Amino acid sequence: MIINELSLLPVGNSQEEFDNIMSRFLSVCLMIRTKKSDNDFYCTQELFLKEFAPGYTIYGWLDNPHVSRKEKDLFRKMAYKRQLLDKRQFLGSEFLTETPDGSMQSAIGCLAAYEAEGYVVSLQTSPTWEQEEIYGIYVSAAEGDKKVSVRNCCFAEHVENLELEERQKAFRMVSSGKELWEKRESLYPHLVFCECVRKQLEESRNSLHIKTIMKRLQILEDYFRDFDGKFEKDKMGFGCREESESVKKNEKLRKMRIFELSDKREEFFSWHISFSGDFPGRIHFMPDATDCVGIIGYVGKHLSTSSHSTI
Repeated sequence: MIINELSLLPVGNSQEEFDNIMSRFLSVCLMIRTKKSDNDFYCTQELFLKEFAPGYTIYGWLDNPHVSRKEKDLFRKMAYKRQLLDKRQFLGSEFLTETPDGSMQSAIGCLAAYEAEGYVVSLQTSPTWEQEEIYGIYVSAAEGDKKVSVRNCCFAEHVENLELEERQKAFRMVSSGKELWEKRESLYPHLVFCECVRKQLEESRNSLHIKTIMKRLQILEDYFRDFDGKFEKDKMGFGCREESESVKKNEKLRKMRIFELSDKREEFFSWHISFSGDFPGRIHFMPDATDCVGIIGYVGKHLSTSSHSTI
């Protein structure tokens, strides 16, 4: 994550006001670390030098006994891996943006984010920095001047929108089962795929068929993102159902639905949802109450039942 140094503004005479701003800022950072697995921390020296209230710097905040230890520990973890940004790193370009006082200033964080096709994280010190996009003028000797923007994360909603947009972009770029397997962790961070699913996906080469599978996997991802360990099929919807008693009690049919987990244990995957495409398909999954994820054991043709053979 790249910190927007222009949002490091004094907040008046109240240390408590800055404490509240830091609390909200850190909650956004934690969300980014959790949802996007982004543990990088780029900032300018201003973060450690700025007085946010009279005589109150980030070091004063760290020494404040009224600030929660959890928040301090999180900041220290991020700051320990910090990489300082400096104007001298960007001699050939500049990002100019309008600040709360109406002036145009050079924004190093926004510049770094724009050139890296990334985003910035801002503190809620002004309505200017609470927008989802920060607009500016990119000045470059090679490209001249042009109006541009960078994504800004100031609220949890901004992080969710950014994550959704990135997932949709990655979704559009997948055209084969092999690509889907390779990108499964970034596309579906709350699903764990058994190794046997690799071959099942790689055998799918029709892009429309792959998109159908991906939409069904997204249903599972959306459900398990908020999974608290208690599985409720009605909340998932989309025809989610469990195998019949006749399948569970038939040794041959039951065996067809037993798949090996990453730790080599074998489990019976009774829950499934349907998908269409080249053939009537099923995705068999198992809720994991311990890690609060969904485990995908099978993606393929409708498995045999007591009344129908595999299609």
